[in-house]
Amino acid sequence: MYGRSEMKKKINWQTKTVGIVSLGCPKNASDTERMISDLSGRGYSVVPDLEEAEILLVNTCSFVTDARQESIDTILELSRYKEEGKAKILVGAGCLVSRYRDQMGTLIPEMDLALTTFEEGRLGEILDEVGGIMPSSKPLLTFPLAESRLTPPHRAYVKVSEGCDHPCTFCSIPLARGGQVSRSPEDILAEIRHLSSRGVKEVTLIAQDLTRYGHDLGLADGFSGLLERIDREGSIPWVRLLYAYPTLVTDPLLRTIRESGSVLPYLDIPLQHVDERILGAMKRPGNLDFMKKLVERIRKAVPDIVLRTTFIVGFPGEGEKEFESLLRFVEWARFDHVGVFAFSREEGTPSYDLPGQVPHKVRLRRRKDLMTLSAGIAQEKNRALEGKVVPVLIEGLSEQSELVLSGRIKGMAPDGIDGEVLVLSGQGRPGEIVDCRIVRAHPFDLEAWEIGVPEPVE
Repeated sequence: MYGRSEMKKKINWQTKTVGIVSLGCPKNASDTERMISDLSGRGYSVVPDLEEAEILLVNTCSFVTDARQESIDTILELSRYKEEGKAKILVGAGCLVSRYRDQMGTLIPEMDLALTTFEEGRLGEILDEVGGIMPSSKPLLTFPLAESRLTPPHRAYVKVSEGCDHPCTFCSIPLARGGQVSRSPEDILAEIRHLSSRGVKEVTLIAQDLTRYGHDLGLADGFSGLLERIDREGSIPWVRLLYAYPTLVTDPLLRTIRESGSVLPYLDIPLQHVDERILGAMKRPGNLDFMKKLVERIRKAVPDIVLRTTFIVGFPGEGEKEFESLLRFVEWARFDHVGVFAFSREEGTPSYDLPGQVPHKVRLRRRKDLMTLSAGIAQEKNRALEGKVVPVLIEGLSEQSELVLSGRIKGMAPDGIDGEVLVLSGQGRPGEIVDCRIVRAHPFDLEAWEIGVPEPVE
C-alpha cells in the first residue's frame, strides 16, 4: 500500500504506460476518465494491452457482494502481469478500496497503491513521486476535464458531486465514498462547455443524489439553479438526470424541467418501497400516500415526463402484505421504467443484522413477480408510441444485429438502462438526432424507421 516501506524505494519508469480496468457504475467510469486525463497531462499514456503496461490500475466497485468479488478477482488476475509482464506497480482505486482501505494490505497484498475516491485526483502526482519526479500541489478532490472518455464521442457523464449524506440502512456507498461534496457550478459549467466543443450531444448528470447538490456549498435550490445555468448555455441538446431523492423533488426543479429547452423530461427517483414500516427500517422517508402524491405532483407539473424508479424487494421484515402493497402501487403508478433489486445483505450496513431476514428464494420470486408486472406496463406504454414520429439519438450499429442501427428516444437512458430503438431503415450517424417513426413496440425496445429513408421491405 502507498506509504508501506516497500514503496519508499523509487521506481524508474521506462515508458510511463498505464493499463486500466474500470468496473462498476457510470460514476466510476467518470472517475476513470478523469484519472486518464490527469495521467495524460503528466506524460503517461494508456495502452490497451495490459501486458505492455508498467502501471496497472483497477477502479473497483463494492456495491454488492458480486461486485466486490469481481473487483478482487480482477486485482488478483492483474497481479499476474506483474510477475509475467512489464508491470512494476498495481494500483487499486474506487469504492472497494475506499471502503476497506485500512485492510487492503492484509486482504490483497498483491496491490501496491490504494487510492480512495477522494485521492484519485492525485494519482498522477503520486506516480510521479514514486518515480522520483517532483510532485505538484493539488487539492484532494479534483475534476480535471476528461480528454479521454470511456463513453462514445457523442455522449458523456458529468458528475456533479461525490458521496452521499443519506443514512439508508441497506446502502454501502457512504462507507466507500463518504459524505456529499459538491463541485462548484463554475467547474461543472466549464466541463459542459468543454464537452460541447468536442461534439457531445447528450450529457447525463450523475450523483448519488442530484437533488441535494449544493447543500454543502450553502446554495438554496442549488440543483435547479445549476440546471437553469446549463440550459442558458444551450450548448448540449440533451441533458439527462440520474438520480433524484423523493423528498427533494422541489417545485422549482420541476418547473425548470418543464420550461427547459435542453433538460429532458426524464427523472429517475429510486423510491425503494412504499410501506411505511419497511421504509422506516430502511431509514427512508415517506409512505404509500406520500408516494402517490409525489407521482401525481410530478406528472401534473411535467405532463410529458418519463419516470423511472427502483425498488428493493425482500428487505428484512417484508411480508406478503407489504409486497402486495408494493405491487398494487406499481400497477397504479404505471412507471415508464422500473428496476428491481432483491435485497442483498451488505456487510457493515445496519440492515445486515436486522431481524426478519427474508429467504433468498422468496426474494428472487418477488423480484420476478414485480419485474413481470412492470414489463407488461412498459409494453403497454410503448405501444402508445406506435405510429408516432419522435427524435432518436443514433448510437451506431445495434448489438442485436449489424443490419440495423441502435438509438434512443428522450425517455431512454444510455448504456442499456432503458432499452433501445432499433432503426430498421436509417442513415443517421452516431451522435445525430434524427426523426423516426415508431413501427413496433416491445417491453423494453422499440422498432422504427428514419423519416425520409425508404421503408424496409417486410
